[in-house]
Amino acid sequence: MNLLEEIKKYLIYFNEIGLEVIPTTNNLIKFLQSENFLSENGLDNLKNSILTCEKCPLHRVRKQAIWGEGNINSQLMIISEYPNKDEDFYGRPFVGQIEDLLKRMLQAIKLKKEDFFITHAVKCKTPGGRPPEKEEIEACKPYLLKQIKYIKPKLILALGFTPPKIFLENNPTFSSIRGKVFKIKRNISIIFTYHPNYILKNPAVKRMVWEDLQKFRKLYEELFKTS
Repeated sequence: MNLLEEIKKYLIYFNEIGLEVIPTTNNLIKFLQSENFLSENGLDNLKNSILTCEKCPLHRVRKQAIWGEGNINSQLMIISEYPNKDEDFYGRPFVGQIEDLLKRMLQAIKLKKEDFFITHAVKCKTPGGRPPEKEEIEACKPYLLKQIKYIKPKLILALGFTPPKIFLENNPTFSSIRGKVFKIKRNISIIFTYHPNYILKNPAVKRMVWEDLQKFRKLYEELFKTS
């Protein structure tokens, strides 16, 4: 439900019946001014913008744009690359064999898929599963940055070759950035590693991914003071 739209409907109704003054309380005023209220409404509007987006040609080949899934109050986020045909069909990130592998990866560092809000860097599938083009990445970039703004994660695990193109300039090689900690804002850290789909096709990278996940777990413990 879009809270601001509901409030507008009530205001229009009050105006129609001739009510010029609306009684309220200090608690209601504080709630309407609160950051949580504004964030929830902002997320509603953002989700609708993503689901109806036609900013790039990908809207013509998708079944649906994918907003993401998980706990929007989580301080952990996973950013995948772009939807494959199965994710496009089911309308959610990570399904089937790739989801199974992701769950095992997280379980290895004592975390669960449900601990994260999960989304894609690019919200629509691409023709034939090709990597997204620069125009398509740039069209989706504001959506991802706004998701981060509203959800406010402290730690992000970014999977695959597309997320670095959102956050890093000068197009660095993936081997030069994977496993390293980057700050995308003063209080938000991000670690890049290979996508589960890439791991399935290239088992030789499993050891590198394991090393990256261990670094992610160590940073998680430092940030959240867990044991």
